[in-house]
Amino acid sequence: MTKRDFTLLSALFLIIAVLFAPLILRPGLMPFNFGDLWSYHYPLRHLVAARVEQGQLPLWNPYIFAGVPLAANPQALLFYPIAQLHYFLPLAWAFSLDVFFHVFWAALGAFLLLRAWKLDRGGSAALTAAYALSPFLIFRVMQGVPTHLSALSWAPWVWLAALSRHPLPMTFTFALQVLSGHPQFALINAIGLGLWGLIRSPRRAIALIPAATLGLFLAAAQVAPTLEYLRQSVRAVWDPGLALGYSFKPSYFLTLVAPNAFGDPFTAEFPSEFFEMMGVYLGLIPFGLAAWAFATLRGRRAAAVWALVAAGLFFGCGDRNPGYLALQAALKLDFLRAPARWGFLVVWGVWLASASGWKKLAPGRKPALLAALAGLTLLDLALHASPWLKSSRPSDFLAPKPEMSKLLSGGTRMATSPEIQSPNKTMLYRLRNATGYEAFYPARIALYTARSERGAAADGSRTYIRKWDTPEMNALGVRWYLSPQEIPGDKRGKKVGETWVYENPNAAGLVTGAASWSEASAERISAEAAAPGDVVVRQAWFPGWRAWESGAELPVVPADGLFTAARVPAPGLVHFVFSPPSFRIGLLVTLVTAFMLLGISELRHREWTF
Repeated sequence: MTKRDFTLLSALFLIIAVLFAPLILRPGLMPFNFGDLWSYHYPLRHLVAARVEQGQLPLWNPYIFAGVPLAANPQALLFYPIAQLHYFLPLAWAFSLDVFFHVFWAALGAFLLLRAWKLDRGGSAALTAAYALSPFLIFRVMQGVPTHLSALSWAPWVWLAALSRHPLPMTFTFALQVLSGHPQFALINAIGLGLWGLIRSPRRAIALIPAATLGLFLAAAQVAPTLEYLRQSVRAVWDPGLALGYSFKPSYFLTLVAPNAFGDPFTAEFPSEFFEMMGVYLGLIPFGLAAWAFATLRGRRAAAVWALVAAGLFFGCGDRNPGYLALQAALKLDFLRAPARWGFLVVWGVWLASASGWKKLAPGRKPALLAALAGLTLLDLALHASPWLKSSRPSDFLAPKPEMSKLLSGGTRMATSPEIQSPNKTMLYRLRNATGYEAFYPARIALYTARSERGAAADGSRTYIRKWDTPEMNALGVRWYLSPQEIPGDKRGKKVGETWVYENPNAAGLVTGAASWSEASAERISAEAAAPGDVVVRQAWFPGWRAWESGAELPVVPADGLFTAARVPAPGLVHFVFSPPSFRIGLLVTLVTAFMLLGISELRHREWTF
C-alpha cells in the first residue's frame, strides 16, 4: 500500500465515521432498527456476555422455548473475535461500534482487492463506496441483523486472500467469515468464488479447496455443533415451502437503477421483505460501468461475471424458479432460508463488472473527469445510506419492568401470546419463556407445541401458544401466561402494568420425580431422587444431555416426545450435565488445526529467513 492509498483510505474512514457519528459518539444509544436488534440480538449477546464474564461456557440457553443449544447457534458469536466488544463495552454502544467497524472493514477489503486487481485509486475509491455503502450492506443496520453485515464485510477479504499463493490468508479469512455469525453468506460467497475461479483458472480454483477446507476445520468448534443443531432443528421437519420465503420477484431487480422504486420499509407491508430483497443498488455510475462491461467484455472474464449474476438470479428467485424447486428437493436446500440472500451474487457480479468497466474507461481520460465520477459515486451512496443510520434509545424497547419480574421469578416457566413480538426479552430477566424467537430451534419443540395446540403452531423461527393450560403446557411447567389484552371470558387474569397475566395452578415443576433440585448453571442440574424411577428435567432433550448417580452414568432418553429423563435405579443425587460431543470434537479439531497452521507458518518463516 502506498502513501497515497493510505491517505485515500483515511478519507474514506472519515466519511464513514461521519455517517455513523450519530451512533458511535453517543454510547447510550444503539442503531435504530425494525426490531431484530433489540428483540433478538440484544438479549442473546447479553446472555452470552454475562455467562462468559462469569467464567461459564454458554452451551445451553434455558430461557426460551423448552431450552435450546446456545454455543451451537452461530449468531451467539462465541468464537468471533470482534464479539469481544460486547464483553468490555456497554452493550448498546458495542452494537453501534460493531456495525461501524464492519462497514469500514468491508470498505478496506474492497479497496485492497480493487488495488490488487490494478484498478487506479479513483476507481478503487468509487467502487469501494459502491460496495461498503450499498443498501445490500447498509440495510442490515436498520433491519437489525448485524450478523448479516459482519458476514458480508468479509466477502472482499476472502476474494483478496484467493489471490495469494500462500494458503493461510484464505484459511483465516474464510474461517472468520464462517464465524462472523451468518454462515449462509459464507457458503454463498464460497460458491461464487468457486464458480468464478473454475471459469477463470480451474487449476487455481482447485488449489484453493485445501485452504478453504482448513478454514472450515479452524472454525470446527462452531461448525460441528451448528451442523448437528440443524439436523435436530425445525428445518429438518418443516414444510419445504417455509424455506422459500423472501424469494425475489424479477421486478425487484429494478432497484439496481431505482433504489426507491418500491418505496421504503415504513410503507412496505412487510419491512423485512423490503430489506432482504430491495437493496441491490450499487449507484448509477457503477451500474452504467457494469452495463458497458457486460456489453463489451469477452472471454473467460465475461463468462465468469455472467455466471455469477446468473447463479444469483437462479437461486435468488426461489419459488419463482421451477429449476430451483427441483434442485431444492434433490439437495435439501430447505435447510437454508431466504433465497433472496443469493442476490449477493448478483450484487457482486455487477460490482466486478463495474470494475472492468472502469478499467476500460480510465485510460486516456482526464484525471478531473475520473475524480468527478468517483466523487459523484461516493456522494450518491453516502446520501442513500445516511437515512438508514439513525439512533434509538434502548430503554424505548427494553425498559425494565420490576413488578413483572418479581411476579414471574422463582424457577417457573411462562408463555407469551403471539401478539407479544419480543418473547426473548425474558432472557434479560433470566426468566423461562415457553415461546421464543430464533433462526431455528429443536424440532421436538415445534412438534410438542403443535400437539398442545391441536394443530400447526410454529414456523421456522417461533412457536405460537394460545392454549396455555393444556396437559402439554402443564407438563412443560407453564405457570404464567402473558397477553397484551384480556382473554374474553377468562376471569383468572390480572393486569400488571399494560399486560394481562394468567396463572396456571396445574403447572408441573421444572424437575419432576425428585424431592428437590438445584441448578448450578444452565448446563448443570442436580436432583435428589427419593425413590427409584424416572427423574424428568422439563427441558428439551438434545444430544449431549448426560446423567450420573453415585459415579455411574445413567441412560438419558426423551420423555413425552420432548423432555430429558433419566431412569434412577435407587434413591440418590442425580447430576444432569449438558456436554454435546459435537462441541468437544469440533473444539478438538479447531485446536489441532490451529497448531498445524502454526507449524506451517513457522516452516514458511524459516524458508523466508534462510
